[in-house]
Amino acid sequence: MSLYLSILYVVAFSVLVSAGIGFAARKFVRKYLQTGVLPFLSGSAVTLLLGYFMMSFFRFGFYSVATAGLAFLVYVLFIGLWHDQTGRFTRWAGISASVILVAGLFFLFLVSSQKGADQTYLLPMGFEGCVLVNYEVEGAPPLKIEDNEIVYHVPEDGIIDTSSPMDFGWVSEEHSGSYRSRAFYVDQAGNTMQELPQEKIRFGANGSMKEEGKPERTYYYQLIGDEDVLTEGCPALETPR
Repeated sequence: MSLYLSILYVVAFSVLVSAGIGFAARKFVRKYLQTGVLPFLSGSAVTLLLGYFMMSFFRFGFYSVATAGLAFLVYVLFIGLWHDQTGRFTRWAGISASVILVAGLFFLFLVSSQKGADQTYLLPMGFEGCVLVNYEVEGAPPLKIEDNEIVYHVPEDGIIDTSSPMDFGWVSEEHSGSYRSRAFYVDQAGNTMQELPQEKIRFGANGSMKEEGKPERTYYYQLIGDEDVLTEGCPALETPR
């Protein structure tokens, strides 16, 4: 799954959850304050804050402001639909949603049609967990693209340091484009022993963090294995660099 699609799913989830909880908060406040703008403002605040912090929680902080704004629009849409008496608002909402959906699908088609570099992970036998790629590490070897493929030789601890930037192999600085991810178990001599099924290549995401007195850390992590790895997350992110 490409990074772009991962971001799209997280944005959609965050928008709907934030707007829904914000709408519920507004209804709750209206039980005690039947008039005035406080119920609307309360729901708005909940929606905006949740939309912002949910993206930060999923380590897509760059999109936090845009997600919060979109969640607010959906929150207003929920209010309009709830109070629609004549059906006029519903019709306009349906038209607007259809236009946005078509535009989004068209944009997604344009993005997914651009081919980024494929990702291949060569794993130690029995490896399951988080593969963490730390970018822009001074003195570390750069990544290489051969036949439109980046091959990651994963060590036992799953941590790979590289001097390459985070957007290495992307179609542009904004997005990675579509790509294929594969994972193989290899023996100590580097011979391929087994290809992992696609369902074992789990969630992956880019991110960054800043520690006091240290340069910004940019990374990508890829979860590989059974469903348990989704619960465990990526403990390697806590490893000091």
